Amino acid sequence: MVHYYTSKLEKIIGGKRVSIEFGIRKLKPLEPTLKAVKVTKVEAHGKQFRIWFADGRLLLVHLMMWGSWGIYRKGQTWERAPERARAIIRTRTHEAVVFSAPVVRILSEDELRNHPKWGNVGPDPLRRDFSRRLFYRRLNSRPELPIGEALLDQTIISGIGNILRIEALFRAGVHPRRKVKTLSRGEKIRMLKAVISLMKMWLHDRNSASRWIRIYGRVGKACPRCSGTIESFRQAGRLTIACPYCQV
Repeated sequence: MVHYYTSKLEKIIGGKRVSIEFGIRKLKPLEPTLKAVKVTKVEAHGKQFRIWFADGRLLLVHLMMWGSWGIYRKGQTWERAPERARAIIRTRTHEAVVFSAPVVRILSEDELRNHPKWGNVGPDPLRRDFSRRLFYRRLNSRPELPIGEALLDQTIISGIGNILRIEALFRAGVHPRRKVKTLSRGEKIRMLKAVISLMKMWLHDRNSASRWIRIYGRVGKACPRCSGTIESFRQAGRLTIACPYCQV
């Protein structure tokens, strides 16, 4: 979703001068400094939206589980209540509205780089600068972590949601409870290939998830690969689904 909306935002605000208003009290004093400011870059990094300005600052947005974007032509009625707007980015022709997002911040490049949470995200498989080497290094630094939890850790690899990690591990034939230290090099390579393939598939075919979902939502049913019964359990507070027979 992040890369999908980033491409839409790039089309309407990239390279343009914008004015920003906030529905967050502590950010209201910054509004005068964000009048007619030029957007130099709109990028996604994992689950973060980063909108960079010509003065070196950026608008960081993380939707978490509750936020959403609305993109409208100027004068068009919003689909959500105005009081839910956390940030409004206006151009001469459009309005891009962040609704209900828990994280909306204005940061300098140094503040982002040095922030222990927002600046320490792992490599994003959908970015051109994705580093397999960095991913493997961060993964291997957590040898006792179950792989199902590791794929949800945004400091190891960013942008992977719950459904995608379930389906990637199924395709790789790796059980989510396996500890990182037990995975062979071949299993790690196979798993990462599945992650990248599914992320790209989802990005380009996001309205047809049924084409690539094979076990999510099939708890108690037969595994499409070995006919064993699909099971579920919880990892890192999230529902995890796996086949206990062909995921080893």
